[in-house]
Amino acid sequence: MKDSESNNQNNKDSNTVIRAAELAVVGELLSTLGNVISRIASALEVEEERHGQNDNKDMQKQIDYLTIELERLKKQINRGNPSWL
Repeated sequence: MKDSESNNQNNKDSNTVIRAAELAVVGELLSTLGNVISRIASALEVEEERHGQNDNKDMQKQIDYLTIELERLKKQINRGNPSWL
């Protein structure tokens, strides 16, 4: 009787160890998945920042052009020679 009880206890202990190992593997997989998602998010952030910088450069070019045009129009008005008439 004692041998069967001992075997049952050993089986329970083995099952507990196996379950613990399975949980450890699942935990590592989830951790790795989290790291992958984090890296993808970082890459997307860098890409968006680059895109935003290009937009800012284009807007700055437009602002510079409009500033030059405004100055040109001011000079024409001050000379009494508006180009739109």
